[in-house]
Amino acid sequence: MKFLERFALTIFSIIILILSVAVLGIMFNLVEATILTKPIYFVMENIYAFRTTLVVIAILILLAIKGIFFKSKRENLGKDGIVLENASGKLVISRESLENLVASVAKEIPGAEAVSSRTILDKDRNLKVYVTTTVARDMMLKEVSTTLQDKIKEAMKETADLDVKEVNIRIKNISSKRVKSKAKKEVPAKIEAEETKEEVVNTEVNEEEKTEGEE
Repeated sequence: MKFLERFALTIFSIIILILSVAVLGIMFNLVEATILTKPIYFVMENIYAFRTTLVVIAILILLAIKGIFFKSKRENLGKDGIVLENASGKLVISRESLENLVASVAKEIPGAEAVSSRTILDKDRNLKVYVTTTVARDMMLKEVSTTLQDKIKEAMKETADLDVKEVNIRIKNISSKRVKSKAKKEVPAKIEAEETKEEVVNTEVNEEEKTEGEE
């Protein structure tokens, strides 16, 4: 909400509050009815007060008309997605594209599985991302969630030029799958190399024995 709209709303609220208290006071005979007529007579008799009041009323009327019939141009997250407006036109970023972006980021993070997301733009135009995921049991939950948060913020900024205020992670379940690390992959390869080397040595020994026997 812009400053003028907030200002107009504040003034309207003060006026309504004063009138309500004054009317209640008159109804219960706590104050005299002249409490409402005296300010009016003062404004009518004083030319400067009359002009000032006229200008203020005109401004308030214009702001009221603007608030009723004209909506402020701002980013919004509607059915179509995020709408960004500037002097050259509009840019619509759909919800589906944002969710696909989150999914593509999650695929690159070890331990994150079955990732789903939704995006919300609050009244202060802060973009928030809510992510639900399953994490492999041999991964640290805090490490996976922190990596997801950082990578999603970076991807949103680099791809869509959107600043994400919050990335809230919800761990739905712990998967029974394990993430194979490089160390686990290197051990079988090393064993296989040693076995191959042993086979070569055994073959050479057998060939040497066979040659000696023939001689």
